[in-house]
Amino acid sequence: MLVALRRLNRTGHVGLAILLAMVLMGLVIPMISPYSAISSAGEQFEPPGPRHLFGTDSLGRDVFVRTFAAAQLDLALALAGVTIPLLIGTIIGAMLGSTKAPLVSLLWQVVIDAINAFPFIVLLIGVLGIVGTGLQGLLIALLLTGWARYARVARTRALTLRDVEFVQATEVLGYSRARVLLGHFLPNIYSETLAYGLSDFVLVIITVAGLSYLGLGVRPPTPEWGAMMADGRLFLQRAWWITVFPGLALSVTAIGVALVAESVTSRAKGEE
Repeated sequence: MLVALRRLNRTGHVGLAILLAMVLMGLVIPMISPYSAISSAGEQFEPPGPRHLFGTDSLGRDVFVRTFAAAQLDLALALAGVTIPLLIGTIIGAMLGSTKAPLVSLLWQVVIDAINAFPFIVLLIGVLGIVGTGLQGLLIALLLTGWARYARVARTRALTLRDVEFVQATEVLGYSRARVLLGHFLPNIYSETLAYGLSDFVLVIITVAGLSYLGLGVRPPTPEWGAMMADGRLFLQRAWWITVFPGLALSVTAIGVALVAESVTSRAKGEE
């Protein structure tokens, strides 16, 4: 992954700078701020000003601190919701694409296709209905549903590699299956699943915020962008800042990820 980031173009560097800035502010601002992200910091519905840069919400909490405290949670959830399924799906897809057992491959492919047949958000809501809502349930739902997308990408790539000369040569040399998988399949597959994962990062961030907006994700008083926007939707005319500033933070983060993903994807296409 570090190699891919070093090879970003100018657009990718801009996106990476945006992401790093959001991460840094998410770590520093809650630490140095005199206000708490979960307790009252002043009067209700104070407009943005020198004392509260993003104003206060209906409970008098500082929206500025809550917005960047929420960045920690949203980015961490999205990172876990992409990284773990990416690793699991890449390994499973590579194993299925490289196996010579058609029945095993077919059975797993049915499972993968069945999961991918459902719209992502619908499937997440269904899993949340089983495992329960909240932070833990949201993370479990992301892990259970996300791996199949990467497995499909990895399996498709592995099937094309199976007939390549250097892979066939390993069979002649008597290499073990594990050695072939780790040394030849995975190094030629992970770049595609990584590019897909960066694109998926945007979807996961928006999905986490959307589920919290619907009351199915992170529970109050924990600061989270979607939940904060949901809290402010009833006061848009009176206190627009409660919804607007978390929405802007979410949008800027999504743009940063999209720029990085576009750079990685265009570089991968150029090398094909």
